[in-house]
Amino acid sequence: MSAETIRPHEMPLALQRAGEGVKVLSLDCFDTLLWRDCYEPSDVFAALPDLSVAQRLVAEKHARKAELALRKRNEVSIEAIYAQGLPNAGRVTREDAVAAELQAEMDSCFAFAPTVELMKEAKARGLTTIIVSDTYLSARQLRSLIEQAAGEEVAGLIDKIFVSSEAGISKSEGLLAKALQAIKAKPTDVLHIGDNKVADYEASRALGVPALHLLQFSETAKQRLRFERSCQQMIGDAGAGVRALMPHRATLANEEPQVSESAQRLGLTVLGPVFYAFDQWLRAEAKALQKERGGRVHWLFMLRDGHLPHAVHEIAGEEQSTARVEISRFVATSAALTSSDAYTRKFALELGLKPSTLARQMLFTEDEIASLVGPDDNQQEMIEGSFKLLAELRKGKREKIIRKRARERAERLIAHVRSRVNPQKGDTLMLVDLGYNGTAQSQIDALLSESFDCHVAGRYLLLRELTAAGLDKKGLLDERHFDGELLDALCGNVSVIEQLATCEMGSVVDFTPEGEPIREEPSVKGAQSEVRTRVQEGALQYVRAASEGCTIRQRSEHEARGFRECASGVLTRFMFLPHADELAILKSFEHDINMGSERKVPLFDAGHAHEGLRRRGLFYMVGSERMFLPAEIEGEDFHTRLSHFAQKRFGLGLTYHDTSAAGFTLPAFFMSAADSAQGMIEARSTHEGYYSVRVPVPDGVQSIGLQVGSVFEWFELASISMASVGALKGGRENDKQIEELGVQYDGVKLHAPGIHECTGAAAFVLVNIPQGQDEDDPKMIEVVIRPLISRKAVTAAAPVPSPHKEQAA
Repeated sequence: MSAETIRPHEMPLALQRAGEGVKVLSLDCFDTLLWRDCYEPSDVFAALPDLSVAQRLVAEKHARKAELALRKRNEVSIEAIYAQGLPNAGRVTREDAVAAELQAEMDSCFAFAPTVELMKEAKARGLTTIIVSDTYLSARQLRSLIEQAAGEEVAGLIDKIFVSSEAGISKSEGLLAKALQAIKAKPTDVLHIGDNKVADYEASRALGVPALHLLQFSETAKQRLRFERSCQQMIGDAGAGVRALMPHRATLANEEPQVSESAQRLGLTVLGPVFYAFDQWLRAEAKALQKERGGRVHWLFMLRDGHLPHAVHEIAGEEQSTARVEISRFVATSAALTSSDAYTRKFALELGLKPSTLARQMLFTEDEIASLVGPDDNQQEMIEGSFKLLAELRKGKREKIIRKRARERAERLIAHVRSRVNPQKGDTLMLVDLGYNGTAQSQIDALLSESFDCHVAGRYLLLRELTAAGLDKKGLLDERHFDGELLDALCGNVSVIEQLATCEMGSVVDFTPEGEPIREEPSVKGAQSEVRTRVQEGALQYVRAASEGCTIRQRSEHEARGFRECASGVLTRFMFLPHADELAILKSFEHDINMGSERKVPLFDAGHAHEGLRRRGLFYMVGSERMFLPAEIEGEDFHTRLSHFAQKRFGLGLTYHDTSAAGFTLPAFFMSAADSAQGMIEARSTHEGYYSVRVPVPDGVQSIGLQVGSVFEWFELASISMASVGALKGGRENDKQIEELGVQYDGVKLHAPGIHECTGAAAFVLVNIPQGQDEDDPKMIEVVIRPLISRKAVTAAAPVPSPHKEQAA
């Protein structure tokens, strides 16, 4: 930090830093003493009843323009602004409009506690404290705002207020000099602090006044907050009132400069605001449940993902009846197989899973899986195993066995819950989890409510129910406030939050008769757990700071909405516009699937996405089902990242042809054992100047030649591979790793890896087609190519019609 700047957490020590001789403490007002809940001052205007945001901004612009023309000054009053904004309104209407704006400011403003501590220190030393502000408010209006927003005690620390609207000049034009003249102070007797480097620091120093520039945020933090605001705009209108609510800004400004470790910073800036907002919402929900239903509300944090929500709840002040319960989707699903309908529905809807995985979910023992299902390590074994498993599940004897095992597991699950809490008749069991479908609750809701004679309520960070279960489920982020497309988009990347919120323990697979959990061995490596611990430490640091409070306020008119908008903005930004520094922390993370599967997958693979973009362009992002795709494309240009965000957020139903432009055509020759044909193949643009040439493979074709010399003198060849035509519909086929095909060249010179020169117009690339392909899964050859120097005169003959031409084109 330079000698000219001061960070927010250092404000209480500013006088010590200034040394002896200071007699007057001069402070800027907005973003120094008074901060707002929103991103920028104009966001308050969204709450105005008489003017839109745009109208309010134009009114101020016109008022300043008129003031400059008539009085040769730029500073105006709020009354002058409304005279321009409501030119045909009467005096009372304008006065009411001014009062409405002042009220909106009172509802949005708070005093920044570290600044107030500095003011108290100044008072203790006997210093004079003045406020010098560039504002359209009068001194009386500003003092009233401070008093109404921060309280009489804070306002009482201020000896005098000077404002530009009354002086007719701004700080850059000499307002501070006027203030010093009014209080009869010498420049060297004053310390001025403000957040505007030009108006507060440079203008003060030009007068000989010692000054400090309050640096609220680093450039990285500013960009992060800017992106969060942009995400809030993409999310859409949150309704009437102040917009772009960011109640976490002040806490981050105070805490972030004190954190140097990158993993802790990730927890502080992302998980902290989200999970603190979640906890505050949960407290409100618990109160509402108790008021509505009576009895006691028991908080049941569903491990493993409920680990961080519980830790946050402890830090912020634990409620009387809270417990950590280990109820995984796997045990909840298997414990629900007690009825014939549940049994049949389960295997009917889940058929298509890996047979051994489905068998475990259906409570088969490992010996039974080995003998009845057999190995399922390849596609053929999986097909055979599925038929065997289905035949076994259809047997009445097997159904009786499974349902009996399910009843026994259900009894053990109830014993587990009873060992953690002691609910009485009429109480509420509030299940707390991240979400996002509430599957576990759907499976055990009836079991819990009947066993304990209690109401069951699920409360989730993110809820997007795919089945209308008709149960008591709510989410901090759910369809009451957000559309389904946004919730789908967030759920698509929720794995990264799950991995950061969980704890180092294996997933529960059963319970002892006494209800003690029986867990798998932890499958996540130790390094990942260590990083996660540091991330969670950062999150808890935020929670401590937010609970202790660095804000002093008299009212909080939009607290609930503020927490919701904060959580949605922070989550959406992190999920779709993550920073490279954040991803460096998570680069080795894996996600364990659970549900009877031992499969673990990397959270992201940047190389995979880069190759996919070259092959499919933007359509790769439309159809891909990756764990954390925005992380994979973080290194791409911002247009690509923003396009992906828009596609996912709005659920745009774009096709491959919608997302790529036609480029050039390439002569192609199809050769079989007895025949050959010629056609023209279209190349479509993808990414970074590459084009994809897709050649459907007709039956019997053994090789395909592409006459590259007719189009290029030089070209770069990225890959030649075979893929399923179905991949162009998106989904998992779009994500499959490709197998490179061998090629032969004629008239082509290789100068460097991938860089080729065509010696003439007849130069071609010959691709040999692997034989024995599945007739039910048509294939295509994908050639990813980048033109370097195009051939000036195309001499290729017109294509000869062939029976394959229509299919090839």
